[in-house]
Amino acid sequence: MQTEQTVTCKYPGCENEPRAADDGAGAKPKYCGRPDPLTGKPHTALTAFRRRQELTRPGGTAEAEDLGRPVTMATARAAELRNGIRADMAALTGKLTDLAAQLDRAADPEAAAAQVEAVQAEAAQQVADAQAETAREAQRRQQAEADAEEACSAALEMDGKLQAAESARGHAEQRAADARTDAEQTRSEAAARIEETRAEAGTQVSAARDQAARAEAQAREAIERAHADAAALVRAAEEARDHATRELTQLRADADRAREEAARQLSQARADAEREREELRTVLDARAATLAEARDDLRARAQRAETDLDQARAELARLTAHDPAAEQTASHAAPRRGRQKAAPAS
Repeated sequence: MQTEQTVTCKYPGCENEPRAADDGAGAKPKYCGRPDPLTGKPHTALTAFRRRQELTRPGGTAEAEDLGRPVTMATARAAELRNGIRADMAALTGKLTDLAAQLDRAADPEAAAAQVEAVQAEAAQQVADAQAETAREAQRRQQAEADAEEACSAALEMDGKLQAAESARGHAEQRAADARTDAEQTRSEAAARIEETRAEAGTQVSAARDQAARAEAQAREAIERAHADAAALVRAAEEARDHATRELTQLRADADRAREEAARQLSQARADAEREREELRTVLDARAATLAEARDDLRARAQRAETDLDQARAELARLTAHDPAAEQTASHAAPRRGRQKAAPAS
């Protein structure tokens, strides 16, 4: 013999039996209707739904008041969440657009070429300045050579004067010989004049030779200094050109690395955006599916309620067809009890 299974209230944690139907017909009640020991509210479909929502939340916290319209409030909250997600997606799309623009600007070959061209122009200016300084140093070297030539001319002039002095000495000796033949008494005077002339000529020759030696030494020193300055300027120009070449190579390498890094970051950003878009689409699809299930369940319940109401109306019409007084009593009681059926006449 089979034992009859005991039916309990559908409220979470309630062990009471459901309340009895008022007329014994139609769908059987699923809830006991008794006040809850904790909340004091009766066990109904609405309070059971809210209790199940509290139990599914972390920590058992209650959801915001739904005003007795859980589906409507859930739909409204889902619409708010959807609008917020759309706003977040729009903001993220704007930021990704700005990021792509900045990365494109950093990886722009024309910008890199403009920077390289500016560096080349600066290096060319430095080389031109070095060449101009070299030209000025060449002018100074030419001036030093001209000064050296002038010193050589002065030395030659001193040699001419020396030869003239030697010639004058010869003429003086000749005059002394003539004077010796003319008069013996003037010999001492002529000898003194000869010695004096010889001393003056020797002094002039020594002074001319010393001046020529100093001028030649100064000219050689100026030429050597000019050569050294010119060599230093040439080395500086070559170093500036090498430095400009190294900077140009480094800039090209930096531009290539920046272009590769920008391309990698842009690809990563696009992949992240696509992944986040797919995740958002998955969440929205899941929520849409949940809302669709809730809507279908609500429609099924509404259809079942309409069916029960139609059955109750049909039963009421059948019962009142034999008793007009019962029909009048049922017509007054129907708006108050909804799906409750009228009691049969005695």
